[in-house]
Amino acid sequence: MADRHFPILQRLIQQANRASARKPDTIELLARMIGLATDDGADPYLVMGVLVEGAVHTLSRHVPAERQQEAAEELGRLLAERLQAKGLGQRP
Repeated sequence: MADRHFPILQRLIQQANRASARKPDTIELLARMIGLATDDGADPYLVMGVLVEGAVHTLSRHVPAERQQEAAEELGRLLAERLQAKGLGQRP
């Protein structure tokens, strides 16, 4: 499946990158902690639940209200695309 461009999420990534430049390694630390938790045997269902709650929290608290709907829709599409890329999405 061809990569699709998600402008709202791209802007969110850019904002995260700018924030991480102000606070070195914040995003990298988060990614490492997720990897460590899953590699250390954390319950995968709980990890996924925490990640979903984190996404909802971030969207509802840190994305401007006028951009939340579009960002939520793009997040859903991006998740579906990534699942399909791993062979885990809906099958015809």
